[in-house]
Amino acid sequence: MRAELISIGDEILIGQIVNTNATYMAKALNAIGVEVVQITSISDAKEHIVKSLEAAFTSADIVLFTGGLGPTNDDITKHTLTDYFNDRFLWYPDILEHIEVIFKKYVATPIAETNRQQAMLPEKARIFNNAFGTASGMWFDHNDKVVVCLPGVPYELKSLMDNGIPKGLHQ
Repeated sequence: MRAELISIGDEILIGQIVNTNATYMAKALNAIGVEVVQITSISDAKEHIVKSLEAAFTSADIVLFTGGLGPTNDDITKHTLTDYFNDRFLWYPDILEHIEVIFKKYVATPIAETNRQQAMLPEKARIFNNAFGTASGMWFDHNDKVVVCLPGVPYELKSLMDNGIPKGLHQ
């Protein structure tokens, strides 16, 4: 199997942060025999997400996105891919409950509607609860390809990678 890793975020492109997520994902995938054929970094723009996804489909069986799943205005990955796959959003009450618990335990400010909206997830995707954050992981099957979306916060991504994503790819 061949994979492409696509990291989304202007903070990567302007050199504000180092893309440690791509390194971590590449190591995890190589450990289970998945060949990483390309690593790409793109901006938080719908046209870049779609263009990079379509390009990845030409050379990879698996596309892993990281970033763009949060509650801010520039976090458009979830919406872009839901549109791309002709999907619709559903409320996931268990995810909303998880988000509310995180806010009660760790956040001093009241939960905002944008945070609640993170419990709206694509119906066709397999959802992975993020034990350490509010952005869930998503897995889409599309024309014999796999598209996985993971949060950009490194410790959140690592938890999802360590607890299920590579195992699902290896089956």
